[in-house]
Amino acid sequence: MRKRFDIVLLDADETVYDFKLAEKTAVSLTLSQFGVEPTDEVVSLYSDINLGCWKALERGELSRDDLKPTRFRNLFEAIGAEPADFIAVNDTYEGFLAEQAFLLDGALEFVKKLHKHCKIYLATNGLTIPQTGRFNRAAVKPYVDGIYISEQIGVSKPDKAYFDYIFRDLDITDKSRVIMVGDSLTSDMLGGRNAGLTTCLYLNGKEPTGSELCDYEIRAYDEFFEILFQP
Repeated sequence: MRKRFDIVLLDADETVYDFKLAEKTAVSLTLSQFGVEPTDEVVSLYSDINLGCWKALERGELSRDDLKPTRFRNLFEAIGAEPADFIAVNDTYEGFLAEQAFLLDGALEFVKKLHKHCKIYLATNGLTIPQTGRFNRAAVKPYVDGIYISEQIGVSKPDKAYFDYIFRDLDITDKSRVIMVGDSLTSDMLGGRNAGLTTCLYLNGKEPTGSELCDYEIRAYDEFFEILFQP
């Protein structure tokens, strides 16, 4: 059977990394250091606030520099905690997050197997310090050919310019040989579609969406090889 793709752009968080566990760990350590009890309720509230900030970033409503302190400012205000130096809070959080390289179940085996057939590049909207730190600690690193971090590029998924940067850097001229795989409709699938790529949504326990943004949707990693190799 022929191989359809030579390059896989693979989202990082919640596609390869267990970001929920990493976030919970890093937020708990950070809040404790700044005198806030990291209850499950508070950590969950931070997660919701953080996600909202990232969605605002994707829509162009919030800059990356503003996102960093804003998420913690909004959290402290929501729970009535004493004001703090929120840039310092964020920097502390990024430092702790950089140490959390948890992978989703089956992710390492998937990347190892995939690397035998394709070049793999992580394509992430994450921040430079935590994503670099986690990548350097992650067991998948030997099987990944590179990582593209939105903060370093200066633009985020789903902006076409994010993918154009990758195309130039890798000297990609045939987009039909590239596929975007990720868990997010609003960044990975929309971004891949904006860039003219084939898209594959990794459901990661969620129900199929039937979205027109997705060429494929998979429940399990191994299903991707049925897409990669077709008669």
